[in-house]
Amino acid sequence: MRLPSIIIIIINMKKGSDFVLTILPAKEIYLKGNEHAILLLHSFTSHTRDMKKVATKLHEKGYTCYVPLYRGHGHVPEQLLQYNVDDWWQDVMKAHHFLRNEGYQKISIIGLSIGGIFTLRLAQLEKLERIIILSVPIDKEPAQLKQRIIDYAYNYKNIEGKSASEISNEIEPFNDIPLDSLIAFQHFIKETMQQLNKITIPIAIFYGERDEDLYAHSAEVIYQRVHSTKKIKRGFENSKHLMTLGREQDEIIKEILDFL
Repeated sequence: MRLPSIIIIIINMKKGSDFVLTILPAKEIYLKGNEHAILLLHSFTSHTRDMKKVATKLHEKGYTCYVPLYRGHGHVPEQLLQYNVDDWWQDVMKAHHFLRNEGYQKISIIGLSIGGIFTLRLAQLEKLERIIILSVPIDKEPAQLKQRIIDYAYNYKNIEGKSASEISNEIEPFNDIPLDSLIAFQHFIKETMQQLNKITIPIAIFYGERDEDLYAHSAEVIYQRVHSTKKIKRGFENSKHLMTLGREQDEIIKEILDFL
């Protein structure tokens, strides 16, 4: 089970005999550099920490880097229930428009998991330089997406130090999530995969060999269906799903820099 990508601080105060943990809300990252802007898109139920080190290293090499935060992400899990895939897609389009309005004409995108799906969709619609996707699925069942949210909420509350009974009570709204919005999420993924032939710009496709088998298969399907003249596909032997936070992150960042 993946732990939520969250940042924790310990406040020097006590509740009874226990320390109270406060989880800091995530924030977007914007690092101005040269005329080549990189839009970095994080994964589902996670936040900008997915891309923080990548953005920092790319900025050190001169690139402008922007890591937006999808609505409902990076805060208490209950906020996630207020939004759906259409909201997050709007956030991505808004981020792209932001860079255009800032004057950047040369834009590349790096996307992890759902961020990679958004990357593929944007490449079907907008003029981009090149794209890099990591841990992207060609399909996800609504029940799997729902379980991802439940696991995220449980882990978040467990890290907060809440009791088993508190967690049990607070997790109920997550168990009751209707599948409608998650079915729409699945349709968004499938629609994106049906239009891969529209992608002709350079693309790099990375997956972790310690992730579910789905992701290696998905990487191959995407590789075969895009119409890019320049395309590469690579599996990373010791990487799981959140590749940019794993033990091979430095090698992955080097590959990203080489491709850009």
